[in-house]
Amino acid sequence: MATIAGTIRSCNLKSKAFSGAGTTTRDRLEVWEVTADFAAYTGSTDDASLAAVGAAISARARDGATRTILWGAPAFCGADGNNQAVNFCGTSVAALTVSTDDLTGELCTVNTVSTEVTSTSGTTYGVGILVGVAVTVTSN
Repeated sequence: MATIAGTIRSCNLKSKAFSGAGTTTRDRLEVWEVTADFAAYTGSTDDASLAAVGAAISARARDGATRTILWGAPAFCGADGNNQAVNFCGTSVAALTVSTDDLTGELCTVNTVSTEVTSTSGTTYGVGILVGVAVTVTSN
């Protein structure tokens, strides 16, 4: 069993919810669309991971705030060398596992969340993930 590390290619803000006035922590929630590539997935016992997701989002936001990942879910499929459509999803449900700043799960077939692909041909490009984050602000 191998863990196939993904490479983040882009982060785009999709939604931002503000709270009332004040400087309390976690007073803003955001949803980001993250696009990633994954190296060849060589067997159905492999796992997939995406490291430093919150840090990548914060770097893209360029606002000095710290982001804590709350959840991750498949957004849209990518494709491997044989044009096989592939999602990044959880092992038994769509939600990915959050571990500090990382997401883990499996590369899955489209429309059958939690049905892991047997293998991919070469790199899988353009896999979309929605990521919910809590934003810690230090000032208003």
